[in-house]
Parts: sequence; structure tokens; C-alpha cells
Amino acid sequence: MDDSRVLRSHLRGMMQALGWQTEEAENGLCALERLREGDDFELALVDVNMPEMNGIECVKRVRNELPEREMKLMMVTTESDFALIAEVLAQGADEFLIKPFSRENLLAKLRLMELPFTT
Repeated sequence: MDDSRVLRSHLRGMMQALGWQTEEAENGLCALERLREGDDFELALVDVNMPEMNGIECVKRVRNELPEREMKLMMVTTESDFALIAEVLAQGADEFLIKPFSRENLLAKLRLMELPFTT
């Protein structure tokens, strides 16, 4: 989920090339609503700065309102402040990826979270 259509398209392409099926949400509120619908997602890539509901609030609400979901949450953002990273992880994100990033950076994070991918 990201408010930038261009970045969502880029991420979609990268994830599909790695063998993932993808869906998009333009903000945290839309993503939370989609998750409530009951589809079984393994991973959400979440931007920190989004309209309607920011990424930190989205991660917090996913973890609090949908505790039965065992999905991984990875924050993807331009923010690199250590305090922000600590806050995101404290709210329930599994990993943090700083933009811009390469395919290799994304693969490394997927490996850390023990998620599948094809190369």
C-alpha cells in the first residue's frame, strides 16, 4: 500500500517477478478494509506517509484488530530516522525497507522474513 501509483506499479512488478500475486491499496484505510474482507494475505508492503491513515497507524490497527492474521508487514519508506524505525517495529512491522531500494534489497528482506520467492 502506497499513495504513489508509480511506486505501487514498481513494487507490483518486482513482486510478480518473484512469483507473488499482488493487490494494491492507495492508503492504509483502504488496505485495512481489504484485509477485513477476509482474503489470506502473506505480506503487506506499507508506506509510512499516506493520506487517510498513515503506515504506522495501519500496522498498529492490523496487529490489534486482526490478530488472527499471521501475515508479515514490511514498512517501505524514504524515512530513515532510527526513532521512526523503532516505532514501526514496536507497532508490529516485521521489517523496514528504505526507498529507493534494489531488487537485491527486497530479496534480502524477504529472506529475513523467511518468505518464498522465485529468482
